[in-house]
Formats: sequence, C-alpha cells, structure tokens
Amino acid sequence: ERLCFFRVGFAARRGERLAVRAADETAKAPAEAPPAPAPLEPAPEGFSKICAFEDLPRGDRKKVDALGKSILIFWYKDTVVCIEGRSPAEGAFSEGFANARLTQDGCIVCPGTASTFDLKTGEIKAWYPENPVLRRLTPLETCRPMEVFPVLVRPDGIFVDIKNGSLGPNFRAATTSGGSDTSLENNNVYAVEPRMYVQGADGTEIAVEDGVDSAAAEKMDPGTLAISIAGVAALALGGSATCVFYENYVALGLFWLVGFGLAAQKSLEVTGALEEDE
Repeated sequence: ERLCFFRVGFAARRGERLAVRAADETAKAPAEAPPAPAPLEPAPEGFSKICAFEDLPRGDRKKVDALGKSILIFWYKDTVVCIEGRSPAEGAFSEGFANARLTQDGCIVCPGTASTFDLKTGEIKAWYPENPVLRRLTPLETCRPMEVFPVLVRPDGIFVDIKNGSLGPNFRAATTSGGSDTSLENNNVYAVEPRMYVQGADGTEIAVEDGVDSAAAEKMDPGTLAISIAGVAALALGGSATCVFYENYVALGLFWLVGFGLAAQKSLEVTGALEEDE
C-alpha cells in the first residue's frame, strides 16, 4: 500500500511539473500577428480623390478647383457634402459659400440674397426671403439650381465625382477671375469680363479671345514705335523741303507715294496682318 501511494504521489507531482512547463512555454511563444486588412477596391469610375479623410475635420470647409469647376466640400452633421463654390443667385459677384450659413433643414444660405439651396438636390428652397421687392423684380426662373456632386467617403480618402454633378455631365458654370475674394477686404464687386462669343453667318459661335496676340505685342514695342514715327516724320519733312526748294514737284509726288507705300508695309508687318494672311 505504501508503494502504491508513493507511486501515485510521484505521478501527481510529475504531472504538475509538466503542466507548469507547458504553461511557461506557451507564455514564451510569440503572439500571432493580426491578419493584414484586405486591400480596398479601386474607387468607382469618375470619382477622384479630393483629400485624405483626416484632412477634412468637422467644422472645416475645403475649396478645390478641379476640371474647370470650383467646388466646396465640408461636413454637414454626419455626412460629407460637396457643392459648387459660389452661389448661383449671385454668380461671379458672390463671395462664395466658404463662410455661408447652414440651416437645420439641410440647406445653405446665399450670403448676398439670403436665398437657400438644398444640400442634397441643389434646388432653391427660399428665394429672396428677406426682400420681397427683389423677389418680385427677379423671378425665381432667372436662377438655376445649385450644382451638387456625388461624394464617396472611404478609409483611404474622400472621393468626388466632379464630372457627373446634379446639373449633368456637360454643365459648367460661367466663371471669371474677379469677385469679392480678389481684394484684401473681400469687398471687390468687379469681375474680369468673361469670354464672349459672336455668332457667325452660318450660326456657329466663335469665341472672342481677350487681349492681343503675344507675337504682335512683342513687335509693337512702344519705344521702337515712337522712334520709328519720329524717324519717318523727319525723313518726310526733309525730303519734302528738298523737293520744294528745288521746285521739283514731280519728285515730291513720287517721294510721298513711295513713302506712303513703305509706311503701309511697315504697319502691316508690325501688326502681323501679313502673317495672318499667309
């Protein structure tokens, strides 16, 4: 009996030592690394990354110029919204929606007219609500809806479909380089004149380019032009005086004829008219 008790006790202590050793080896074994996150699928076609998710904190508004459009992106409650940067009610003279007030019913307020636009659809909710005179003088039909853009929020950034806004894929609002935000005091109401179009005889619209051709501008240097005029005037005066002194009126006529021809040719060269004809 003593031998059996000794064997049982020995086996129990040996089992405890093995259990302790196994526990120590388990504790020393390195923990398995968590599985790597699955890679994100590419953004849908048409969506462009505007900024990283952390670059647009709540309360901030980010203005971006892309594909010829000025857009404004910001948080509204728990949703990221993207709209056009300026109010359709004011156009180029608007200071923009950068500091515009938001309403509790999901609208943004035009800073100049107090008109409200829906952040989801862009439709006009209130038209001149604080000015009944202008509301009557300026019909609602004279203002288009505000353009709203689809937004996709993902862990790798915020994406916007700029091409397919609420007003259609081919819509582009008229823009100028003027507006209130072009002065330090944000009170500049003047804008650079936008591109103009004239209608040709066949009904096609032809763009009227602003400014003067750069090559012609280089040729029409003010200093060179002044010296040329002075030289021609001196030559004409001296030649005319010489012909009159000798009473050679035939030579005087030929002198002026040749002089006018050379002056006309030089003028065409300076203005670039000869190159345009070629």
